[in-house]
Amino acid sequence: MGRIDYKAIFEQNQDEWKALTRDPQKYEALLAGHYSDSNHFVYELLQNAEDAFDKSTGVSASKVVIEYYPDKLVFYHNGKPFDEADVRGVSSMLMGTKDRDDAQTIGRFGMGFKSVFKYTYQPEIYSDDEAFKITNYLLPVEITDGWDYETEKKSIVCKLGEGRSFVPFSKEEHLTKIVIPFQKYGKDGGLVPVPGDDVLKKLDELDGEILLFLSHIQNLYWVNKETGKFAYITLKQDESDEKLITCRIEGTEYDDKEEISRYLKFKRVFDHPEMDNAEVSVAYKLNSRADNINEVDGSSVWVYFPTRDETDLPFLIHGSFETAVSREKLMAPSSFNDDLFDELGDLIAESMLDLAERKLITQVFLRRSILGAFEDEEDNETIPGLKEKITDVIVENGLLPDKNGTYRKPEEMILPVPFRMADFADKPLFSQVFKDKVFVAFNNEREAKFSEYYSWLVNDLEVPVYGLRELATDLSVFADSTVPTSGEKYENLKDFYDFLSDNRESVYDTGLTYMRSGPYEQRLRRDLKEAWKTFRKAPIILNRLNHLVPAEVDGKSTIYLGASSEYKSVMQSALVSKGIADTFGKVLTDGFHIQEFNNFQYIKEKVIQKYIDIEDSLGFADHDDFTEEYVEDLNQIFALIKETGDISGIKELLKEAYIIKIKPAEDEDKATFSRPSDCYVPVSDEGIDLELYYAPIPMSGLDEEDLEDPDNWYDFDMYAIDKKFYEENGISISTLSKLGMVSTPINEGRRSQEGVGDNHWVALGEYCPEIKIDGLDDNLRYISEYYEDDLAKKKSAEILKMLLSIANKLQGKKKFRKMNPYTSELRNAGVLTNVIRQYEWLYDKELEVHKPKEMSRFDLSTALYGNTTRDKKAFTILGFIEKEADETEETFQKAANLNRQDKKLLVTQLARELGLQVSEASNDDDWDDDDGEVFDPNAWRDEEFPVNRVNNIDYLIRHVQEQFYCADPITYKQVWRQIRVSKNAKADRSYAIGMYTNSSNTKICQMCRKPVAFIEVDQISNFGIEMPQLNLCLCRECSAKYHAMRDGNKEEFKKQIRAALLSIDIEEYSDDYSIQFNEDTTLYFTQTHIAEIQEILRLLAEYGAPAEEEDENEGKVGGPLMHPMRAQDTDDSIAAESFNIPNNLGTFDDATEKEDVAVAGKFISYKKKFANDEIYDNVLQPNRFPLHKALEGHKVGDVVTFQGKEYEIIGL
Repeated sequence: MGRIDYKAIFEQNQDEWKALTRDPQKYEALLAGHYSDSNHFVYELLQNAEDAFDKSTGVSASKVVIEYYPDKLVFYHNGKPFDEADVRGVSSMLMGTKDRDDAQTIGRFGMGFKSVFKYTYQPEIYSDDEAFKITNYLLPVEITDGWDYETEKKSIVCKLGEGRSFVPFSKEEHLTKIVIPFQKYGKDGGLVPVPGDDVLKKLDELDGEILLFLSHIQNLYWVNKETGKFAYITLKQDESDEKLITCRIEGTEYDDKEEISRYLKFKRVFDHPEMDNAEVSVAYKLNSRADNINEVDGSSVWVYFPTRDETDLPFLIHGSFETAVSREKLMAPSSFNDDLFDELGDLIAESMLDLAERKLITQVFLRRSILGAFEDEEDNETIPGLKEKITDVIVENGLLPDKNGTYRKPEEMILPVPFRMADFADKPLFSQVFKDKVFVAFNNEREAKFSEYYSWLVNDLEVPVYGLRELATDLSVFADSTVPTSGEKYENLKDFYDFLSDNRESVYDTGLTYMRSGPYEQRLRRDLKEAWKTFRKAPIILNRLNHLVPAEVDGKSTIYLGASSEYKSVMQSALVSKGIADTFGKVLTDGFHIQEFNNFQYIKEKVIQKYIDIEDSLGFADHDDFTEEYVEDLNQIFALIKETGDISGIKELLKEAYIIKIKPAEDEDKATFSRPSDCYVPVSDEGIDLELYYAPIPMSGLDEEDLEDPDNWYDFDMYAIDKKFYEENGISISTLSKLGMVSTPINEGRRSQEGVGDNHWVALGEYCPEIKIDGLDDNLRYISEYYEDDLAKKKSAEILKMLLSIANKLQGKKKFRKMNPYTSELRNAGVLTNVIRQYEWLYDKELEVHKPKEMSRFDLSTALYGNTTRDKKAFTILGFIEKEADETEETFQKAANLNRQDKKLLVTQLARELGLQVSEASNDDDWDDDDGEVFDPNAWRDEEFPVNRVNNIDYLIRHVQEQFYCADPITYKQVWRQIRVSKNAKADRSYAIGMYTNSSNTKICQMCRKPVAFIEVDQISNFGIEMPQLNLCLCRECSAKYHAMRDGNKEEFKKQIRAALLSIDIEEYSDDYSIQFNEDTTLYFTQTHIAEIQEILRLLAEYGAPAEEEDENEGKVGGPLMHPMRAQDTDDSIAAESFNIPNNLGTFDDATEKEDVAVAGKFISYKKKFANDEIYDNVLQPNRFPLHKALEGHKVGDVVTFQGKEYEIIGL
């Protein structure tokens, strides 16, 4: 391998410029390849025209004409003509004629002009008396003929719309013409055409603002000579305002109309160490009247023309920035450019002073333009420090507009939250409230950048917030004010109530644990609770004497919507003005907590309140003899519960009321009262003695001497009620328990959780994974440590009884995930694992204590716990073990529990199997009846009350509604007496038996709760609709007893039983739900049954029974549910008019002769195919009932589908 000839390479490279001119196409990429857009040279031609300026003579290019031909582009301008320096510049490699130290020339004939070679092999330039072409990129050749610029100036005609035209250069001194033929050398060395479509596209993109940042060119006209398409762009500076620029464009694309844009342009020229006359500008786009600034969408950074550096600024910016060779993008990094952007930020900030003088700084401008610029700084950092500069100028010069447009300093104003508050500053009624207060311009949350504007005002400008709390406090000036119920002030007051209604606590109470709202709404929400407390104390409610008064004083109501109490009348001064009450009931009740003064309000304010407002004693008239007053108070509360059925509402009122008399200590004579939540009923929901469960226990580790000290005993902070007192005064404990006393130590906790993936779960069955049992840990610790105490043994028995009853809640499974769900393995609740199974609290037959895992259920002391035959599964859940002897023991216990008859059968069977004879009977006749019978252990029956729980309340409600919509009214047949014919005994009986048959297939009576061989199905009461749920499952004896109660005063009984049924809280967990008629009679329900009854009663209250329409409503559909009304059954003796048949239809016979299809007035019989073919008869009234409308026009045998159910016509 030979040595490298470095000298030859040196000489070749030194001569390379000559090679460029000999083979120019090889170097095209070097000269013209710097541009991402090959058509960028249009900007280069405009830049060269802009730089055709002679400082000495003032000659510049003010006009440009561009003519596009399919084979060339012709460019004219009237600037300084070419001289020798220009020819050298345009034909040199890099020299050009730009003054590199002066920004006032964009760059004439440098590398930029070489971009034309992307489209041409030989540009031609004609300038006054000179004409030449550039060959091979760098070689100028003179053109000696064919050019007369004086003649050319007159021949250039620019055509406009509507026949108009002008000759732009006819009176101009100079003319330069540049021709770009669309031809280049091909690979074979010959000329080939180059398409100029991209050039035409570039011309199309020139908009009205293209001349905005140029100093000389003010007119630009271009035309497609092939199609005649043109555009004419002009720029004009206002004669009286040099900053006001008007840009116009007209042309083919604008339907021969002008599109006008107006700008305010601020310009700063300064000397920089790297460049004299460096320049920055900002231009704000104005509306057509020049009285408002509009934002610009998606602007570029301009360097005389738009570059490819995009911004999100809402106005245009320009500077003599340092760019790449192509001038398409800014150089980065560049300290020079950084300095220009800093100057630009100062210019924009200073322009605020001029804009303020023009009254152009408005809330809209600040929100859209200024905050838009701040966002650009945060996202793009186009102009670093701009936010701080503008903010400082506005603060220091007081340029922030108030609500009336006056400019002030931020500290002189307040920010209204909510913003509508500021609207009341100018209203006469509120003149004193807002005296000396100035609101900043701030409104319209639906406009852009509302939250950002709020944050800027508060955090950067530090405008003080004036919120609802401050407003509520300032309303105190209304004290003793009068407002007539007509006139401007009355209208002001109504507007204010409307404003307050929009800002109630409930409006913003989403119930969400997270918040997506912005800082404005968060501030508003933060104020609401305290603000409304103050609003209720402010004199802002208009009473019926036209005085403004507060809604409450010292927490007590002083005014009401109206009065309907049976106990007390109310003065006019304590009633809201009727017009206000009728119109603004929502804000008065929801916001101001003003209520109707009814029985409920009387009980709340006059009865319950005296058990809350206490100091040393309750508010009884006679503290030594309070019984009569106290019992009367309770009876009024019970009557209110009965009237309203609102148990939960009454409980809430009584939460802080010391209204429950507790059991006195042995040595205490003074009556003591406590809150319901601190007291417990004698027997829990699980049937245990709560007085034993909550009996005080000693602390751990005490010796005998310490046990004597009462301070060493723990009483669970719970109190037993004075059962004896209530029984003596005729108050039943079951009624008293509705006031909210503790009826169980068990808190089931969450049974589901919303979430993502495994964080979403639902407990299956009765399982309560987070169940808590109040006092259990303390009680089991006590039993384990003091197991010899009699109290410990009694507590153990009660606790085991309770735990066995809830065993299924202590262990179970969870279903995880919404998508692709799966079920977990069997799990234990924490209380089962960590408490129940950890202590030694169970007594064996020797009265020694053990943990559950250390004993079998048959090891338990029967003296303490009784029979342990049942609940085998429950014992297993609690952790008991099974032993070999358990099965035998279980059999013996079952045998012991048999009745006499079954025991005789068992003995007979055993004797036969053992080959023995039964001879010890005192009377052989006792055995005769059982010959041949054999004891069957499988025949042993469970006599527990059935448990039917609601698994899906939404499904239950929909199911009941579907039944309700298709239910029939109760109807009767007129014979010698009325006979009820609408009752479907089969369906009613099927429902009642199904609902009250337990797991051992034993039917249970709803009153005596005993097994029933033969049941009676009795209607609860006549509610006017036939639905199986409105029936009871009773034994014969209880049925007779229920009839006696129900039928004595039917309407009164119906009213009372309805209230009682609705008062049952089905959300409380229980095996049964009951209504107590008296001390001896109680009616029990399953959860499902009572839930369905309550839904039916709710529907009846809302829509009425289907037969409640009267004759005067003929032709109308009855209520939202469109119930079909059933006419009474009849025989031949009943007149046709009893069926409400229209007079023009005549008798049934007449109708039958005329028609053989179902028509209005006909007597129709049809079967419900979906209800065991039940048959119904009725008079067809299609204008009244949708079902009848569906049956109309059909004949016998047709099956009609209505609301998804099939009905077959069987007779007409």
